[in-house]
Amino acid sequence: MRLTMARMRVLVLMGGPSTEHDVSVVSGTGVVRAMNPDKYNIHPVLIDKDGTWHWSSRELSPYQKDNFSVNYFRGLEGTAANVKKNPALSELPDADIAFLALHGKWGEDGHVQALLENWGIPYTGCGLLASALAMDKIKSKEIYRANGIPTPAYRVVFKHEFTGDVLVNVADELGFPLVIKDPLGGSSIGIGIAKDMDEAGKIVQDLYKDTNRLLFEKFIAGSEASCGYIEGEKPLPPTEMRMTTREYFDYEAKYNGECKEVTPAEFAPELTERIQELVKKAHYALGGAGYSRTDVRITKDGELFAIETNTLPGMTPTSLLPQQAACNGITYSQLIDMIIEKSLYIKR
Repeated sequence: MRLTMARMRVLVLMGGPSTEHDVSVVSGTGVVRAMNPDKYNIHPVLIDKDGTWHWSSRELSPYQKDNFSVNYFRGLEGTAANVKKNPALSELPDADIAFLALHGKWGEDGHVQALLENWGIPYTGCGLLASALAMDKIKSKEIYRANGIPTPAYRVVFKHEFTGDVLVNVADELGFPLVIKDPLGGSSIGIGIAKDMDEAGKIVQDLYKDTNRLLFEKFIAGSEASCGYIEGEKPLPPTEMRMTTREYFDYEAKYNGECKEVTPAEFAPELTERIQELVKKAHYALGGAGYSRTDVRITKDGELFAIETNTLPGMTPTSLLPQQAACNGITYSQLIDMIIEKSLYIKR
């Protein structure tokens, strides 16, 4: 029997034990505020960095929804307030679907997807395997290559194998600037771009504190774009990431206003179509479901390289996917409705 959208019970999961916790809370806050209380029985759930879950047994009132912030969880009290690490399904509010406003490790890498599948709760976004593969930048690049999707040349170096000579060999092979990544980082966290050997050594030393392997990637000179893909919908326009005060696109550029996001990108129609086709191919190569967003580098000659695919792209009102959807006449609230509706019937 087809579920109706009337008063659907939705858990909105945000936070999580990742470096992207704060970004996730902003996404979750935007989603909650934009949801229509005539359609949804809304239950926000905050997951702390230590894995503790916070929720209320009562649905949000219209006033609470419109003014929702993380302070809502601090104000919970009485018998309706719930705080627990590793809760059981029976302890959570009944739900028809979970809206995942999570980003990074645990939320975007298949862990929470596995948990929800075990509980029998449908959820938004890609499935367990696609999430895990896309989160791992090394595995996703292997899949890109196997499916004929161009991606920058790279080397993988495990911590126990690393020496100064290895770094010299990598630099000789890939050149400078040299992109160095934690394979499981996200939101441009855990990424460094070295201009020389001294910088590379410092970045490697810092990144190896949190991982046992690093991805060294050839820097592709040119411009950067990001483009979302929603299954069954008109192709979304890409966004061009124009640097303003920084030379490279990184965390500071992304979140400190040092990058201008141009949506839709002012590319030639032929280039736009090729970007749209590449992100669609990347989505399906990884086993994506529902929606995703892929970052792309573009050389001055128009050559495209897939950098990474985000299976739970940012969902703040000003995030790239909502910007791109708006260009196609889809409001933020309509995008949330669309994601929920599609996710209910996905065969992952």
